[in-house]
Amino acid sequence: MKKLNIILHETTIINFPFFWKLMVRYKWLSLFLPLMVFGYSTYYYQSQNDVYLRKKYFKNIATESDSPTSAIASVLGEQTSTLTESEVVGLINSLDFQQEFVDELMKLPEFHKLNLTPINSKTILNYEAVSNLCGGLDQCIHAKLRGLVFSFINIIPDRLVLNKYFVQVNTLDSYTTKFLLNSIGRKIVKSRVSAIKRKIEEQIKISQEIALKKREELEEVDVKTLKEEFKSLTSTVESLHNKIERNNRFRQQLKMELALAETQVSETKKVYKENIESDQLFDSQKRKNLEERIKKYQDDITAIKSVSNSISMQDSLILSQLGDELEKAKRELSRMGMAGRKVSSDAKFISRKEDESNFTEFDFKVKKEQYKKTTVEYESLIAERERVVKELNVAEDRLEAIKPSFEYLKLLEHKIIQLTLLNSTVVSDLVFENQLSPQNIFKKVSKSKIILFSLSISLGLLVLIISTFFLLDDRIYDQHELEKSFEDLTIIGNTPDFD
Repeated sequence: MKKLNIILHETTIINFPFFWKLMVRYKWLSLFLPLMVFGYSTYYYQSQNDVYLRKKYFKNIATESDSPTSAIASVLGEQTSTLTESEVVGLINSLDFQQEFVDELMKLPEFHKLNLTPINSKTILNYEAVSNLCGGLDQCIHAKLRGLVFSFINIIPDRLVLNKYFVQVNTLDSYTTKFLLNSIGRKIVKSRVSAIKRKIEEQIKISQEIALKKREELEEVDVKTLKEEFKSLTSTVESLHNKIERNNRFRQQLKMELALAETQVSETKKVYKENIESDQLFDSQKRKNLEERIKKYQDDITAIKSVSNSISMQDSLILSQLGDELEKAKRELSRMGMAGRKVSSDAKFISRKEDESNFTEFDFKVKKEQYKKTTVEYESLIAERERVVKELNVAEDRLEAIKPSFEYLKLLEHKIIQLTLLNSTVVSDLVFENQLSPQNIFKKVSKSKIILFSLSISLGLLVLIISTFFLLDDRIYDQHELEKSFEDLTIIGNTPDFD
């Protein structure tokens, strides 16, 4: 226990200056132990398999405007699904994907030449070796090959570029690495195209089923007959409307003519009822004779003046007599004033209406009957139009009730066409670069790790073994050890050193 106190230090745990003395004391052990550790580490490093690693970059362009599928889907009004980072990284973890990939590889003759040896294994494995291990059982062969192949493959996101990833393949053979890297790239693209198409085909199938159900519902209604009935009723309403307008115009015209005829008959009867006295009739006749005489004198004077170029004595005498008679008639007419004027007009009116009175009253009766018949016909047309309009409204309501189904079916058919077009133009949303990354050859455990590990193990073993040797050694080599080992002893002096 006292020797252990010499090795330990209260601050640094190990008393390094004293430990260095121990390493010098046991110098052969201090040299042999690190050499042995480094020798074994060198052998381990050299015995590791060379690992051939290559990468192939790809990008998820589903959310970008330059994606062909996204562009076509945008034009057609559709939306395509996008992959998250975890979904992209986990693409190769699907059991179906792995099984399909291995099945496709097994059909290729190149696959039988691949080196499928695990990175840490010393036993060479290929297709024939796996088949022999499984005794030719297909299920066993598939399971082992799937485990081997996908132990070489990883998908890693690029931390510097958004939506960019790379497939990394590391095997013990350069050709195997390149072959698997190209094959997995093609399979991922093919798988994404199939997945997108499968989703679109499911949408098409669902849309077709809904469209078929809607067609069956619409077939239960005689839509054709209903449309023809609606069209016929619309035409009937329009025809009745035109007839009503024509009838109304004719009725209004008859009404005006009837009012005029009624006025004529009324005025005629009114004149018949008035009493015209004989003096009034005499004055009216006298006024009429005077007016005719004045007109005759004026015509004669005008005729004599227009015929004779030069007026003779006889013509002058005649003109003078005619002028006297004309003045006399005018004075007489002037003395009558307004007497006989109204009676004269009434008399003329009565005289004229005596000839027309029979025809006016007959015409009035005819127009009155015609107006009544036209009014009855007008009211009948109005009632008929109202009845047809009600039937038209019922038919329109029935059509409006099934119109949403028609519109829905039309939209479904349009969507099916869009989805079919989109399905025929699908491309992968994961686009791989054409070039592979440069080949990187390395060992699983690097030199730096080996050196660091060797140093750590060497130091640990040195501390452990040298400390053990020191604790088991009963000899005291210097004053420091003596003082630490026997603290209760008093040192009187030192023996002299002789060269």
